[in-house]
Amino acid sequence: MAEATFSRKLVAEFIGTAALVVGGPGTAAATGVIAKSSGVEFSMAQLGVISFAFMMVIIAMIYAIGHISGCHINPAVSVALAAARRMPWSQVPGYLAAQFAGGIAGAFAIWGILGQDGVDAGLGVLSYQPGNTGHAFFAELVGTFLLVFVVFGTAVDRRATPGWYGLAIAAIVFAVITVVGPVTGAALNPARYLGPMVAIVPLGGAAPLWEQVPVYLGAAFAAGLLAAACYTYLGATRRSAPATPAADDRVGVAS
Repeated sequence: MAEATFSRKLVAEFIGTAALVVGGPGTAAATGVIAKSSGVEFSMAQLGVISFAFMMVIIAMIYAIGHISGCHINPAVSVALAAARRMPWSQVPGYLAAQFAGGIAGAFAIWGILGQDGVDAGLGVLSYQPGNTGHAFFAELVGTFLLVFVVFGTAVDRRATPGWYGLAIAAIVFAVITVVGPVTGAALNPARYLGPMVAIVPLGGAAPLWEQVPVYLGAAFAAGLLAAACYTYLGATRRSAPATPAADDRVGVAS
């Protein structure tokens, strides 16, 4: 089967990231809307539903566009793959632009669905408690590391059991969100993190905590590079074929 053109890969990444934001942060915003009208306090039950929504949209997008763009839908994954020579660095700017644009479009779509109630519920914008920077950075670092590590182990490594990477990647996202969520909201993805923040400003929502951006982005990209290096070491063989640009065709992810 012929490889998709680069422009089509970028469109796929845009749609996939937008869908991720609608399904994940959108569910978080919808949960807030329901909680406000019903008076139900946020608990592990609501967090579990949000985690499950992320899991399901990731599974769907992996199998919908994974064979087109690799379904990175996460800038940290794209950078990690390039660092591990699993995709050309020349493609990274296009992938990141498509992912960030998709994240913003997905956030505006949440507003289109939920209206002002969704904006008042936060539109899926994340933050951590002031003074908790160290725990927040470590939580995002560990969570994103596990996510990217599973991507490499199940979707990139050709020796992995075929066909299961979509479920494995989504499963680790579900597990990580239930632990990291109470600390940072579990971004694990720079596009998912920034999309709602950019969208909520013109929509008149609460001002995002921009000073926390370096913590979230720094942890995500550092974790991706650490995971790539770690799996490259663990998965190395004595004689392996050189990586090719097409090696990311099985890759799917994201949070």
